[in-house]
Amino acid sequence: QSGEDNERSSGINAEYGELRELFEDINENTANSQRKSFLSIVGENPLVPIGMGVTTWFLLRAARTMNSDASAFNKALQGRIFAQAVTVGIMCVGAMSMTRSSYERQISRDIVSEITIDPREKT
Repeated sequence: QSGEDNERSSGINAEYGELRELFEDINENTANSQRKSFLSIVGENPLVPIGMGVTTWFLLRAARTMNSDASAFNKALQGRIFAQAVTVGIMCVGAMSMTRSSYERQISRDIVSEITIDPREKT
């Protein structure tokens, strides 16, 4: 029985090692794709990070003036809301344009695949 237990535990350890390697690969690929995704989003629509920065600036300004000047605090919060709304609007427009361009590329591929004639086919 101890021989069977050793074989069973070595099989479990081997499976555990394979699973661990698989999860490490998945984590590494996810991190790389997230970095690429963020950089591609910044490249495609640079106004979004700018809007995020402006929103953050207004938020920090509001935090700084919270206890000292009520009027400046309210202006900073209004600015943050406006900047955030503009940023979300830019994100929506960017998402719609990416969806539309993706749809147009798919239609173009479909048309090209219909037009393309296989040279091996005899008409």
